[in-house]
Formats: sequence, C-alpha cells, structure tokens
Amino acid sequence: MTCHTLTRRAWLGTTALAATLALPVLANAQSTTAPSEVSALEEIVVTADTTGTKAVQVGSFRGAKQLDTPLTISVIPREMLDVQQSRSIQDALRNTPGVTASQTSPTVYSNLAIRGIPVENRGNYRLDGTLPIINLIDLPLEDKERVEALKGASALYYGFTSPSGIINLTMKRATPDPLLNMSVFGNSHGAVGGHVDVGGTRGILGYRINAVYDRPDSGIDNTDGKRNLLSGAFDLKPTDTLTLQFDGERIFKDVNEPGIYRFLKVPATTVANPYPTIKLPNLIDPSTNFGPDWARNKTKESNLLAKSIWRFLPNWELVASAGLSRLQRERHFNTIDPNDPNTNPLTGAVGEFPLSVSYQPVAKYRNENYRVEITGAFSTGPLKHEILLGASDNIRENRSSASSAQACLYNSTTGALIGATLASTAGAGQTRALCRQSITDPHAIPQLGEPLNALNNPSGIKDVGYYVFDRIKYNEWLQVLVGVRKSDYEEKRLDTGVKTFQAKPTSLSGGVVIKPKSNVSLYATYIEGLESTPAAPLTATNSNEQLGPSQSTQYEGGVKWEIFPTLLLQAAYFDIKRDSAVVNGANTYVKDGRQTYKGLETSLTGKVSRDFTIYASALFLDAKYTSGSPTVLLFNANGTPRIDAASGSQLISPTIVGKRVEGSPKVSWSVSGEYRLTALVEGLAINGGVFHTGDQAINPLNQNFIPAYTLFDLGASYRTEIAGRPTTFRVYGQNIGDKKYFASTGGLFAAQGAPSTVKFAISTEF
Repeated sequence: MTCHTLTRRAWLGTTALAATLALPVLANAQSTTAPSEVSALEEIVVTADTTGTKAVQVGSFRGAKQLDTPLTISVIPREMLDVQQSRSIQDALRNTPGVTASQTSPTVYSNLAIRGIPVENRGNYRLDGTLPIINLIDLPLEDKERVEALKGASALYYGFTSPSGIINLTMKRATPDPLLNMSVFGNSHGAVGGHVDVGGTRGILGYRINAVYDRPDSGIDNTDGKRNLLSGAFDLKPTDTLTLQFDGERIFKDVNEPGIYRFLKVPATTVANPYPTIKLPNLIDPSTNFGPDWARNKTKESNLLAKSIWRFLPNWELVASAGLSRLQRERHFNTIDPNDPNTNPLTGAVGEFPLSVSYQPVAKYRNENYRVEITGAFSTGPLKHEILLGASDNIRENRSSASSAQACLYNSTTGALIGATLASTAGAGQTRALCRQSITDPHAIPQLGEPLNALNNPSGIKDVGYYVFDRIKYNEWLQVLVGVRKSDYEEKRLDTGVKTFQAKPTSLSGGVVIKPKSNVSLYATYIEGLESTPAAPLTATNSNEQLGPSQSTQYEGGVKWEIFPTLLLQAAYFDIKRDSAVVNGANTYVKDGRQTYKGLETSLTGKVSRDFTIYASALFLDAKYTSGSPTVLLFNANGTPRIDAASGSQLISPTIVGKRVEGSPKVSWSVSGEYRLTALVEGLAINGGVFHTGDQAINPLNQNFIPAYTLFDLGASYRTEIAGRPTTFRVYGQNIGDKKYFASTGGLFAAQGAPSTVKFAISTEF
C-alpha cells in the first residue's frame, strides 16, 4: 500500500470522524427547537417515478423535485428503457434534446456530446450520483432503474468535469417482495442474449442481482462478439436510521470495431482558398465493414461503490461513500482515407484506399472516489434552509501502452497480399507497405501476430474539493440557491512524479427559483465550471498528451410547468463559454481560444393519459469559436513564403474564429412514445419515435458537414399471462426506413450509421 493511498484514506477517515464527533453537538442544538419550527429534510422515493417527472438523483439536487431544480435535467425511467429495448446509453438518451454521437462508431461504446460539447468519458459518467465510472465500454442498462442527464456545468458537486453535463446511472434496488424476472432478447442480425433479475428482502438485508449474457451483432459485417454483466445492489438496514449500501458490477464486451473514415489527405489551405472543401465519401451499404475481421476491441470494467446513510436526527443526515472503477482495454482502431484513391503499386488494383490499423495492446484506467457530506434542514426566521456540507477526493489514473500502426506485407514478385504485421522490416521476397483496401468491396487482410508493448506515459489526476450548498426557501414561492467549492487539483506523471499542472481554484454557483403557482417554476442560474482537458487522441501527433484544464461559465434561465402530476414541460435558454481544445491543421492537439454555446432547449415528458406516454424534445443551438489564433501566413526556414504547387498561392494556417464548433448540429429534435390499446385488446401497446439530427461540421475549419438525417422507429408490445405468469412480448424496429446516414463526426473523422435493426424480447415474471 503506497503512502499516497494511506494519506487519502487518512483524510477520508479524519473528515468522517470530525463529522461524527460533531453530531452530538448538532443533536443537542436541534433538540431545543420545536418540531413545528424546523424545516423538514425531504425524502422522495424516485424508484416509483415511472415517468421521470417527479425527482432527480444527480449531484447536489438528489431527491429534489424536478420543479425545484434550476437546471435542465432529463430523466429516462426504466419503463421507457424497456419500451425501446435500449441496450446502450445512446439508445436511452436519444429521447433527450441535444445528445449526439461523437467521432467514433457507436458500435463499441457510446461516445457522446451534449449541446455540442463532448461528454468526458472518465469524469462525466456517474454511478448512483457519486462514483465516476469509465465510459470506454457499453455501460449496461439491464441493472439500471433510470438514466439521468444533468445538462451544463456541474463543478460545485463533481469538481473538474466538462460543461456538457453529467450522465447518471441509478442501480436497481431491492424490492420488498421476492422478485424473479427472466428474459431473452435478440435482433434481426442474429444477436441473442438472456437476462436474469432477482431481488427481495430478508430481514434487514435487501438485495438485487442482475446477470446478462449476450452475443451482440450490430448488422455491420464481422462486428459480432460477446458481452456479459454480473451486478449486485445490497441494502443493509441495521436500524431505522442507518442504511448501508454496497453496489458492484462486472462488465465485459469483446466485439470487432468497424472501420470509420478519417480525412488525412486534405486540400491545402492558401491565401486564395483558406477553407477548401474536403470531399465526403458516398454513403455505402451500411452493413459493409472495410476494417479487418480481427480488429477486436476487448474491454472489461469493474465498478464498486460502498455508501453509508445515517439519519442521526429527523432533519440531519450524514453520508459517506467510497468507490472504485477500473477498466482495461485492448483495441484495434482502424480508419480509411476516402480521398486518397491510389493504385496499388504491387497488385495494380485501382480504387483502393490507405487503411490504417492502430493497435493498442493495453490501456488501463482507474478512478477512485471518496466523499463525506452532511445534509440538514433548519429555519432562520421566515427562511427555511436545506444545506449540504461536503468534501470529496477523486483520483484518476491512466496507464496505457503506445499505439502501433500495422503495415501489410506483399509478395515482391506477384504482389499478392500476405497479411498485416507490426514488424518493422520485411522478410526475403517481401515488400512492407501501407495496407490498402476497397471501401465498397473489401477483401480479407490476414493477421500475422502482434507483440505486446510496455505501458508508457502514465498520468494521474487528483481532484480534492470542499463545498457548501444552501437552498433557501421563503413562503414556498421563492427559492435562492448558493454554493461555493474550493478545489485542490493536480495532474502529474506517475512514473516520474513530475507535476504537469496544479491549481487551487474557487468556483461559485447561484440560482433563483420563483413558483407563481405550485405547478410552475421560473428559474435563472449562474455556474462556474472546472474541466480537465481530455488527453490528445491516439491519431494526433502528440498522442495521449494531457493539456492543462480550464474554467467555463454558464448562464441558464427557463420555465418548468407540471401540466399534470405525470406530465412535465421544460424550456430553457443557456449560454456556455469554455476553452477550445482542437486538432489543428498540423494534426496536433492544442488549446486555441474560446467556444460559445447558446441555445434554446425544450421538452415534454411523461403521461398525457393513463394509456399515452410521450417524450418530445428539441434543441436549437448556436455553437461557435468566438476567439482563437488569427490567420497566419506560412514561411520556409529561410524566410521565403511557402507556396502551394497546385495553385501557386501562399500556404496559410487559417483561423477558426467565427466557425461552427465541430459536431454541433444547429437543430435536433425527437418525438417518441407509447400508446396502450387497452380499449381494443388488454395488454397490447404500440410505440415508436422520430429522431432528427441536423448537419455537423467535420472539423473546426468547417471544411464540410455531414448531412442532417431523420430516423423512424416503430414497435409493439403485448402483456399477457402464460401458465399464470405475467409475460411480455416486445418487438422494436430501429431506422425502419433503412436510412443511410453518417452517425457521428468530429476531428476529421466520420462514421456511417448501422443498418436497420429489429429488436425482440420476451420476459416473464415469477
């Protein structure tokens, strides 16, 4: 055990001990106040919220009513996850305004952006509102009760996170009565799997255990594989005022990662034409995979969280938690350049393109999180306070091997392809050259072995924070929310101990909620965010380099109207400013100026009637680079202008100022829902959705845009009894029009969407 680990645990223990020693003092002070004079600490059971309109479980707003939260929060409950047979976070959040796929193919995991801002994969995904889990694998939904997206900056509670928002996954918890659900599921491409969900309560112990075995297949050639999950959530209540929770999940996924487009050969930027157009490839049969059939992405993750909740007084609660998330990945990331159609010099084949396969034998990520906080409610005159005092320690570590580019060996005499290799030299009678591949009619590329690389460039982040948050209520119609966080943040190399960045910033947040009626709230919020910059992508010249973090600011104002107790309307305007981190024209990852995101967001979610559930949302976004480096003329070492041979014009490095932020559609909207045909056939329901995403820039220079697209889904379900057991049959078609489209872009990457898919599931309750 390292000294660093002992220091962290001593810090946590000291903080918890100090809080515990303070309890008798608080109890004595509280006992002198009559119960009628004390504001109650609300406790809301959110697992019964089947529409996602009642309460939230994320950040400092846990347990708060939706109407009382001065931010946009989207909640996708278990009921909607089942209706759409959601298997990934992207499946779930398609019902949320402004959520889009980013850069990579969504086949392996959900790489997302919210409001055009990438969701950082190591800090912005949370388990049970607390533990930062690592989103480099398809995080399972079978063991989750709901998915929440808290939009915007969240530094007050979570520390250094991007202002895209927090995606929170809430575990299914124990049921008072014995529960056993079994289901089988699959799709039209041959995928098949099974799921067992067991729960119940025995005395003071409640339990919920989920197990999944799945043979996934996206419909893209050679992307089948296997996935499994084993998870448990346990609640121990030794007394009425003390709850101990233990949650854990083991996730595994091994699938082939399909090839995507990467634009390497791009036209020169010159004085005469500073923003030349990069040609997009034609959309092809979506089942085509031009990557090799051995380009596996093999990932495993373990998440563990322990939490104690002690309500030591009716209006005061002490919560302490400790968690660990670990992920290990072996990855073949393969791309093809569609704008470099060279003739193969050995085989003479025309129309083949350079295929790059980047192999990373091992990448290890580790997150540790410790948190202690006291929440309480009290009154000062006519003002009612709900206060949160807390401290947290978040440690993130990354140890990864270098990525090696695989070349191909060809027979020097016949030009026949031998296979792909990591060897740096060719053998007798062989020629080593860049692999070439057809996009529309790919051929097999044999694999010739892969030596392991040693771990390198280990980096670590330590983010300690102390925070206080107070919700002040006056006569139920006015709430003022104020918060402050003091952070102690550092980044360092784990091998040398050299600190690459250190800062102790203070961030503020404030908000006002006005409720002219009990079911209507108007709000305004100001939040200062802190974010660590994601490491440079594997394809950049400074791969894995960690740039310094930055601050962001967010203003948001909106209205929430609970039309019915089960139907919520939200509308908000936001203005977010943050630093830019982009891959520049020299393929180097750099920080360059500022980005501004302004937009109008609206949603209508919940039950319109007993039989009709709707999830409708829309986002209108203006995301631009508002400052940055100016256009610069390029010169040779001797001081003479660099000239483009084709045009005769001087080469330049053009500014990105005024351009649209890459991967940020101006318009996105969706409408989905379910209608139960109870009056016609008991247990029968139909469901479906329409999902639209506007065009998106492929790079900061806006040298082209992937086109807008609209997808249509349609499904049905039937609930009945078989042998006295409730049984549900479900079928759900995604992209039923078999639309060809680009699903994601950014950083000069583009990935085509998967083909039309029909999902099915049969579940039985015992």
